[in-house]
Amino acid sequence: MIKNIVLDIGNVLCTFDPEGMLQQLFSDNHVQEQLNGIYFASLWDQYDKNTLTKGKMIEIGELQAPELKKEIKVLMDDWTQYVELIQENVEYMRHLHDLGYGVYILSNIPQDCFLHLKENGLFKHVDGGVYSYQEKKIKPDFEMYKTLLDRYELDAMECLFIDDLEKNIEAANTLGFHTIHLKEPSQLKKKVSHFLEDE
Repeated sequence: MIKNIVLDIGNVLCTFDPEGMLQQLFSDNHVQEQLNGIYFASLWDQYDKNTLTKGKMIEIGELQAPELKKEIKVLMDDWTQYVELIQENVEYMRHLHDLGYGVYILSNIPQDCFLHLKENGLFKHVDGGVYSYQEKKIKPDFEMYKTLLDRYELDAMECLFIDDLEKNIEAANTLGFHTIHLKEPSQLKKKVSHFLEDE
């Protein structure tokens, strides 16, 4: 029996589209491609883990592309403004909480984005969470999932985990979670409600 709903944040409860973000920030395609390659191809996992600070991210970017110093600062200062709550999914999360389910977050997220989403009220109806920037680990590391289970005394077999990335779903399956691989954010309510009805 499912007692707890465990949600990822990016592309589940809020938008996270690096290419779209770069297109909105910069009109030059070459700038977009360079910054995507520098940051989102490799460094972002370390930013999620808080093993690279914002200052260090800027420093590394400037070393790789000194001609983009201004653009790098704009990106690192402003990127969270392009992470927007998916209101219908946030409302559905609140609905699940009102129904009596435990609602938890398990997310790879940098501190600045966490604070941005907190200011926008994302965590008001959440019973707890494990966040990569605090743990210095990222999914699909099993320790992220185990920390959630241990901290809140949860049984994986009583948890439904929803994430947009297959590798994170596979890790959760290995540990005994029920799972939904959410390929489209707009499908959250439909997929979760069907799953809970079929239990």
